Amino acid sequence: MKTLFFLLLCFLITDTCYSSLKNSRDSGLEISLLSGNHLTDSVTIYEVYRKSDTLSIVSDDDHLYHPFGQYDTWNDFEKNYIKKHWTNLQTDSLFDELSIYIVRMSPNYIEFVQDISITGKIEIVRGLIYNDHIQLYDGIRVGMTKREFLLNFIKDDMRYYESAAKFRTDFIKDESQYKNISVIEVISVVAGIWYYYFFSPDQILTFICIKTDYTL
Repeated sequence: MKTLFFLLLCFLITDTCYSSLKNSRDSGLEISLLSGNHLTDSVTIYEVYRKSDTLSIVSDDDHLYHPFGQYDTWNDFEKNYIKKHWTNLQTDSLFDELSIYIVRMSPNYIEFVQDISITGKIEIVRGLIYNDHIQLYDGIRVGMTKREFLLNFIKDDMRYYESAAKFRTDFIKDESQYKNISVIEVISVVAGIWYYYFFSPDQILTFICIKTDYTL
């Protein structure tokens, strides 16, 4: 039931029409971004907790807002990533105070924004990913196993708060602890963005939903 609720929520996100767009990130934490497509190397896992069939991971990874790298303009993104990695796609642009870019690679859908007033970078707004034609940072893709996915969050160069330390040392070693998890939620500690990864009973990633707190 819970998995069905999340899927319904994701579909509702993409069906909502824009009346106005503004960034409502009010976390009070300043985001320090680098120029070009380089992202910060250090990542901290702040908290990991489980509720029912959902495992939540709270991280400060820059890739959450820039899952394909960091770009100053849409042309830069197209030249250095899109044309190299994506084919058979349709792109649409909407311009107001914000520049909105929509990528459709059937059946996948991703929306980006360039907010000049805050970061000036191309950032993801929302997305629905159904197959491995679109891969995220660290090779995260539909079709990978749950264990492969979790290994991305227990790397030696990551830092872990005390609330996440047991996840790193114990959780991944015991498959029984995550076998019955059907949804893994990854949350940015810096600003409002959520990734939902849905896994089948045979431990395969089948669907990815991305949403942010951009208001409509």
